[in-house]
Amino acid sequence: MLTAVTRDSAGPHRPHATFSLRQGEIALVLVGLIFLLVQLVIVRHPLGLSQDESNYLAKVDPRVPELYWTEPRAWGMPVLAAPVAVFSPSLTIYRLYFGFLSSAGLIAAFWPWLRVLRPAIAPAAALLFSTIWFTASFGSLVMPNLYVGLGAVAVTGLFMRAVDDPVWWRLALTAAGAGFVALVRPTDSVLVMASLFAIALVVTRLRRLNVLAAVAIGELVGWLPWVIEAYVRFGGPVERLRAAETSGTHELSLRSSNLLIFPRLLDGTPVYCCSGGTPADAGPVPLVLTTWLIGVLLIAALGVVWSVSEHRLPEMMLVCLPAALLAAFYLLLPDFTTLRFLLPTFALLSLPVAFAFVHTMRRWRRTAAVIIVAALAGHVAPMLVLAERQMDASWQRRSVHGRAGAALQPLVNQRPCLVITNPPAPLAFYLGCDAQTSGTSKPEPGRVTRARAQGVFVLALLPAPPPPDSYMASWQHVPVPGLERRFRVYIPPA
Repeated sequence: MLTAVTRDSAGPHRPHATFSLRQGEIALVLVGLIFLLVQLVIVRHPLGLSQDESNYLAKVDPRVPELYWTEPRAWGMPVLAAPVAVFSPSLTIYRLYFGFLSSAGLIAAFWPWLRVLRPAIAPAAALLFSTIWFTASFGSLVMPNLYVGLGAVAVTGLFMRAVDDPVWWRLALTAAGAGFVALVRPTDSVLVMASLFAIALVVTRLRRLNVLAAVAIGELVGWLPWVIEAYVRFGGPVERLRAAETSGTHELSLRSSNLLIFPRLLDGTPVYCCSGGTPADAGPVPLVLTTWLIGVLLIAALGVVWSVSEHRLPEMMLVCLPAALLAAFYLLLPDFTTLRFLLPTFALLSLPVAFAFVHTMRRWRRTAAVIIVAALAGHVAPMLVLAERQMDASWQRRSVHGRAGAALQPLVNQRPCLVITNPPAPLAFYLGCDAQTSGTSKPEPGRVTRARAQGVFVLALLPAPPPPDSYMASWQHVPVPGLERRFRVYIPPA
């Protein structure tokens, strides 16, 4: 252990190294526990499901029919949810499970970096990343972006460990890390693994064919469920990719407006922006948070510069290049953006930021300590306050369909059913129904027609009576005890 610490701490200020590998391990575990505690504090229970979460959980929850499984979706989140979803648990159990899972994932992701860089850097990076307000907010959610980030951090660290010591189990772990990222979001994994291969082929000491082969095998295995499903349901991988790239708001084309939009989303309002809109639609630029963003980028750049003096530039490039590619993809190609898209970028950039902090501490110990402690306090406290505020707002939004589901349970009475509302997936999930988006179209959607022909119980939850030209114009209004006055329920005529 002492040998490992001395080797990893090589540098111009080696005599001042006081943070041992054991201390780094303990600190990283503590950070993971803090991340879990933060989630337990800020997440109000039961926190309702979003449209995307409902779709992922319905894939493995036996009580609910499959909802909207579209071309861009991948199997990573259903696989992660499966151990508890098969029991059809409560929302609180789902939140606790994913809170534990994300906290354990945080520890596991940064664990290899304890030996790749100085032992103090991994826990510092994990602390910085986990206390960003949108990281804390997404910890207990059934969404893929956080796990792409943790997987990317893990696989780059495991790659470096396997290069230094290519025993079979390190190769297997590296392959598993690559496979995990591909399983969660296949297209994102290509950007991460392509960066890893590019750097490994340029840097001689990283050019280990057995390790690169392990990464390639893991990547292919991770893509396999997506590819098989593409042939079974979507006409093949090429057709599935083409459909995913041109489906609704996922349409990809080169645009730069998201560069102006993203800083405006840092305060969490709005959540998404701006398909067909302008940067001004995302509101004003929050000065403090924009300054924080610029500071993160500058400190990360400083970490890269200082890594040269400690012969750690390849390690920094292993995380910075995929971070840049992921950011460029999500800021320049989709016609809308949201904070969670860049969670992997922030996860990877936390390492050069932490590197810069630790390097500064080693060079200017007393002065730097005061500055860094003040910077951490200025980062953590406002971020956690903002996280709690955003989770309260999310609870208010999401609880609407939860209350509607409770009121509609006696009406549905566990019958095969189809729910028509907007968004449809959360309410359908609570009731165990199929889902259809509400609209004023005419004629009647094929899914509704087929459900009625098969004797499925169909109901529409609407904020107002259907317009005269709607296919629901002749449907019967049904009073439902306990249903909020903002909603009205309609069922087809007998």
